[in-house]
Amino acid sequence: MHRHIATRFALGALLTALATGCQHSFTKEDAAAAIERHEALHRLLLPDTERVARETVTNCRALYVGDTVAAVAGDSAWILLSSAGWMDLADVDAPSDARQKKHCRAVLTSKADKAAFKDGQDATTTPWASYWVVETAHAKVEVLDIPDDARTRNSAIANFQIAQDPTTVGGVLHRPRWSEEEARLYGSALTGRFRYSDGAWQLESFEEKK
Repeated sequence: MHRHIATRFALGALLTALATGCQHSFTKEDAAAAIERHEALHRLLLPDTERVARETVTNCRALYVGDTVAAVAGDSAWILLSSAGWMDLADVDAPSDARQKKHCRAVLTSKADKAAFKDGQDATTTPWASYWVVETAHAKVEVLDIPDDARTRNSAIANFQIAQDPTTVGGVLHRPRWSEEEARLYGSALTGRFRYSDGAWQLESFEEKK
């Protein structure tokens, strides 16, 4: 009698151990990695950036008067950062093209965070001779919790939130500007459904947390 009970207990313990061993671990790190790989959410997690003209072939004075030419060639970011004391404008020698009387160069002031200004990679697609790229906001994903009762061997549910925090430059430039969809997703608590496949956890779908 006792031997039969002991055998049943041992068999139950073995089955429990096997079931536990077959269950894939699912941590907050696993959830965050899956969220970052998700096609729709990956775009939201990219840094928000703005291009700032560094050198342009328009007349420097036009940048101060709201001229339409200045809006195209100088960019409003240049004007806003200048008004905040982050940069100044300098007249420099005329370019080799005789049709251009002079061109302008942005000069960073001591007030500017120089580390925030990265040289642009390709000026051939812009109206500027050269430009900077500044990060106006950075995004992050926070996994809030993983309900214990919502996990199976290869599926799980996790609640998470995506936030985008403006940088100092973003505050000056009044960036970023969100679409209605982006504004709804940023800062909202979301519920994601995950599935384990191809050796990794994948985010299958998400919705606003109920």
